[in-house]
Amino acid sequence: MDFKSKLEYLRNLPDKQKKIILWVIVAVLAIIMGFFWVKSAINRISNLGSEIENVQFPSIEDLNQ
Repeated sequence: MDFKSKLEYLRNLPDKQKKIILWVIVAVLAIIMGFFWVKSAINRISNLGSEIENVQFPSIEDLNQ
């Protein structure tokens, strides 16, 4: 791959096409980051359920006695 020729091609594009390419790259990166964020949030929520099962609550005694 000849990076210099590809870079020169990108430099010669009109500004409108450069902006479109930039926004496409930003959108793809945002989708990838969102995917990993959702994946980690799901893992944290599932771990929270197992941690709640291990919590020992104090017993409440009947105060009317």
